[in-house]
Amino acid sequence: MNIKGGLGNQLFQYAAGRALALRRDDDKKGINSIKLDITGYGENNGIDTIRHYALSPFNINAEIASADEIKKLKYPLGRISKVLRFIKIKILRQFNTGFNSSIYNSKKPLYLDGFFQTEKYFIDKEDEIRKDLTLKDPLSPRAVEILAKINSCPNSISLHIRRGDYVSDKNTNQNHGTCDMDYYKKAIEYINSKIGNDMQVFIFSDDIEWAKENLKFDYPTIFVSSPEIPDYEELILMSKCKHNIIANSSFSWWGAWLNQNHDKIVIAPKKWVLKNENNFKDIIPEKWHKI
Repeated sequence: MNIKGGLGNQLFQYAAGRALALRRDDDKKGINSIKLDITGYGENNGIDTIRHYALSPFNINAEIASADEIKKLKYPLGRISKVLRFIKIKILRQFNTGFNSSIYNSKKPLYLDGFFQTEKYFIDKEDEIRKDLTLKDPLSPRAVEILAKINSCPNSISLHIRRGDYVSDKNTNQNHGTCDMDYYKKAIEYINSKIGNDMQVFIFSDDIEWAKENLKFDYPTIFVSSPEIPDYEELILMSKCKHNIIANSSFSWWGAWLNQNHDKIVIAPKKWVLKNENNFKDIIPEKWHKI
């Protein structure tokens, strides 16, 4: 599995590959059949936002692939394979974002490269994936404080605002866009209509200062994100809230998906991207409410 993008994307890639490995006969014999290609990190490669491998804090069941293993599956035809990959990605723009049933039960060796942004790839292995995506180490002191506040209120709601390159980078902004204040207002109103006024909102954002200046709700509000809390702990804190309001972001998608409250209300944006919407038609689970 080629691992790329930020934490949310990496979790989708890992989950899709791990579930496929669990379906394979060789995995039942104790052979670990998923390996991760992380060679794309540490290089710019012309992308707009430089990311880093981010799965180390989790109890994942995968090994890092060697250079020889990567070469064997990624470029089986040498230069011809490189040309074909270039055509698929750069010209045909095939990013393997939605569900591709042809790889769901594949038994042959595969080099998987894509985003795989749907639970359809791994919902049948949900228990194993949830177990894998627990943290190896205890939460930091500041995260423990926030968790205590989440656990102490009757109805905790995580609300995520994604800005960063969605705002600062022109190309990313034109493709993704951002959720506006009307979306968050309607989301809060919807949850309020279902559970009443006894709510507390926990706000997560990669631009927390902007959120503090622009978000005003008639409910107790705690702004969570800070340099003291790493992103993987933020993800876990989101999942501990009873309900979730996510952005058009794979990061908060995972915060909501990992939430194990059986009565959870998850609000997601109806419009996930501004372009090529059909590529993301499978991303929102059926039980989530779209606004």
